Amino acid sequence: MLYGYFLEIRNRFLLIVYGWLFTALITYLYKETLLFLLIKPNFFLTNPIPIYFIFTSITEIFSTYLKLIYFLSNQVCLICFLYHVLLFLSPGLYYFEYKLLKKVFFIGLLFFFLSIIILNTIILPACWTFFLSFQKTIANNSVNLYFEAKINEYLKFYTNLYFMCNLSCQMFMIIILFLIHIKGDLNLIKKFRKIFYLSFVIFATIITPPDVTTQLILSSSMICLYEILIFSILFKNCFNLEAR
Repeated sequence: MLYGYFLEIRNRFLLIVYGWLFTALITYLYKETLLFLLIKPNFFLTNPIPIYFIFTSITEIFSTYLKLIYFLSNQVCLICFLYHVLLFLSPGLYYFEYKLLKKVFFIGLLFFFLSIIILNTIILPACWTFFLSFQKTIANNSVNLYFEAKINEYLKFYTNLYFMCNLSCQMFMIIILFLIHIKGDLNLIKKFRKIFYLSFVIFATIITPPDVTTQLILSSSMICLYEILIFSILFKNCFNLEAR
């Protein structure tokens, strides 16, 4: 019986490895298209000046493509890995445990794709517009500055924003599931409020630059959203009680 478990683990590990290699091959074949999709959200923000990138090393473009392939393959295989973990654990779980774990997996997957949409449609264009506004402001005061982005630095900037946005969405997914699970129990909310506040501060410290102002803004925003979620769930519970 133990040999069967090891055999299943080996087979699933091989499937994940083969999936990573296959994904890396596909992303390499379509590397130009994928790179274009990462840059596309900023295309209409630099008009009438066309957007372009520079490179200062003969191997920089190739290494950038390799980093892009590595990044995308890891993200796809992470989803496959979590799916295989769910399938591996499912025979040893009770039905309600399997149902809960399955619910968490698919809600987490939903928030994963939601974070990508938010990043490409809201956060990335907003960051691009904000940082380019300094160039325009200084240029009006007779100081000539010209922005020429390096392709590898843009990829690094995009991946950093991606991880920050994805981690934030996953954290709020955990908070929403927690608040739904306790069903508006005020005692549990008061008990875990300090823990969530401390988690927000630690999370903001990790993902933001070593700047106290930025950390306070992010942690305060997360605390406000947390309180709004609590209020909305409590309001919903009160409304349901009155309807009965």
